[in-house]
Formats: sequence, C-alpha cells, structure tokens
Amino acid sequence: MRRSHTTEFGDFWRDGSPSSVHELLGNAWWAWMAWVFTLEESAACIGERSFHIVRPNGEVVMPLTLCVRAMLLGYTIECALKGLWVKKGNKVVQNGKYVGVGRGQDHDLVQLSRTVGFSPTMTETDVLHRLSKFVKFAGRYPVAKRSGEMQPYEVSVIGKVAVGHFVIGTLMLKIASVGSQSIWIKTRTGFYSTMRKFGRFSK
Repeated sequence: MRRSHTTEFGDFWRDGSPSSVHELLGNAWWAWMAWVFTLEESAACIGERSFHIVRPNGEVVMPLTLCVRAMLLGYTIECALKGLWVKKGNKVVQNGKYVGVGRGQDHDLVQLSRTVGFSPTMTETDVLHRLSKFVKFAGRYPVAKRSGEMQPYEVSVIGKVAVGHFVIGTLMLKIASVGSQSIWIKTRTGFYSTMRKFGRFSK
C-alpha cells in the first residue's frame, strides 16, 4: 500500500488556493503557537547535546550550536508575540501580503514585545535585545549586515564578550518561558482543542 506523507499541520494546501491558505495560517493564533512549541522543543534538543567547554587554562569555549539554540529561543518568543497579536484580533496577512505586526520589526524582539502590549523589565529588555542579535544574524551567519551590530557586549564580572556569545543561557530560557507564559497558560488547552477540531493532533 502506498504511504501518504503529511505534516502535523496536515495538507492545508488541498483546502484552498495558496493565498487563502496563506491568510488562514498567517492569521491563526494556534498556527503561531504550534511553532512556539516546535521551536522551543528544537532548542531544548540542542541544549541536551551541546555544552560549554572549559579548557585547561580556564577559558570557557561556547560551541556554535548554542548560537543556533539562542536563535531558536528568539524565534520562539517572536512567534509567541505574533500569536498574541493575532489572538487580539489583528492580522499579519492582508490581501495576499505579509504585513507583520504594526510598526514592530519582526526580529527586533524589544520593539515587537512593546507593540503587542508587553512592557519588559530592564533585565528582560536586555535579554530580548541580545536574543534579537541571534535571530538577525548571530545564530545563522558569521557576520551581520552592518559592522556596528557586531559590537561586543560588556558583561559584569566577565567583561567584554562577542555579540554571539551565549553568556546568559539560564536567563534566556527563563525569558523564553515566562515571556510567553501568559499566552501558553490561556491558550495551550484551547490550542490542542482547536487542533483536534481541525484534525491536526490526536491528543
């Protein structure tokens, strides 16, 4: 018997034109939340296998795979914020075009969080700013588009570190979870029930 191949989303492309599917998924909060869970789980998988290496001279070396982990955590927060935006009744896809979140830049997590209604603390703002660097370039490219974006950070006790150094991993994980927790708590049950309704998840 010939096997059929699909994704957890199912074959949405069979249900309508590319533009209608584009608008359906782009403006569905549960679609954004599906990627919140997917990205967070993917980041966790990397975290289980990659560790900082301490050399005999005491130097701590961060493997580049942790840059990818930071990027995924940044995307997790980005998707959660966009999920909240559309759950409030806004649209990110209109007339066949991706219009994004108001005036918020997609990969600027500080501006994006403020646009959707979050007021991050100073610590959270710092973390979101750092994660934005990984989303924009440090988690996928060796350089940024502009040299000024690669200016090193000044970290207390440690001193200057490269912009791509994952120096606050524990705090990043906390923000990745807490930053979107208000969405998860309110929508996780609704998310799964909605997905069951559409026949996309079995539990």
